[in-house]
Amino acid sequence: MKTTGRVIRRWVCVAGGVWAASEVLNQLRIGGSAGERAGAAAFVAAVFTAVVVLVPMPLQKLLGRAVARNQRRMADEPDWGSSDWEFFAPMRRHFFHVGVGMVLSLVVLTVLGPVGLWAGAELGARLGLDVELADGLRALVTVALVVAAVDTLLLLVLALPTKRGRAAALRSLLGYVLCSAGLALAVVWLDAVEVSDPRWLTLAVVGALFHLRFSLTLSLPVPGLASLVLVAVNALVLWLIAWFTGLLQVDGFWPLVGTVALMWAAEWPSRLAAAAAEARTNPPQPPHDPFWHEHHMPQSPLY
Repeated sequence: MKTTGRVIRRWVCVAGGVWAASEVLNQLRIGGSAGERAGAAAFVAAVFTAVVVLVPMPLQKLLGRAVARNQRRMADEPDWGSSDWEFFAPMRRHFFHVGVGMVLSLVVLTVLGPVGLWAGAELGARLGLDVELADGLRALVTVALVVAAVDTLLLLVLALPTKRGRAAALRSLLGYVLCSAGLALAVVWLDAVEVSDPRWLTLAVVGALFHLRFSLTLSLPVPGLASLVLVAVNALVLWLIAWFTGLLQVDGFWPLVGTVALMWAAEWPSRLAAAAAEARTNPPQPPHDPFWHEHHMPQSPLY
């Protein structure tokens, strides 16, 4: 029952993503009356969801069970007499599982998403729905990325009423809102930065695409260098979004840097909130005392 509920929520959010993609992109067109457009978006979303959610589900469940087993092993008392290779085996498996999960997410985003979108549009057109999807791999990937970005954002909104995921969803949505506000300021203040019509929906979609990136944390000994590196990475991500989708036009290098700087500065409160939540979850350990061997406990003089 829980799986069915998750699939239904995902289908509703994907339908919202299909509608948003048809509004801001030229690669996807859905015609007809309001009811016909809603029905066509729901049908394409159903096929998209079936491919993106149901196809990788066995692998995701297998990976989840492997992660749970490895976490139980990491929680057990380690064998201090084992070799270094055996001692660090759970940590190696953890990083392997993280890598497999990232690769699986990337495959779903760039392969299964376009396939599901193409299948939904083709089936819908053959059934008489007024759906038209542009040819070409780039068009497919562009529309699939927009659908996935809006879908992820709407899933965060639906997570707000739940007690378990409310705090994380609030922090993520706060970051999205602040980052999109910085992008809107750049569009208003900088003449070299423009978005296509409809303006505010396109801004929201570009913000959702930018929010889809992997979050990075970096600590370097030189003050300010980590922020500079992360701003450079974010500038590359924003440039890729502008170049690949055509939703954002940035004329020049410095307007791009200025846009990312505004987004970075506006997003600062959400990063502070995330850091505070991380500190509450994983409090810092006390510093190691070099004059006290950690494997020896103090002995009472009475014994």
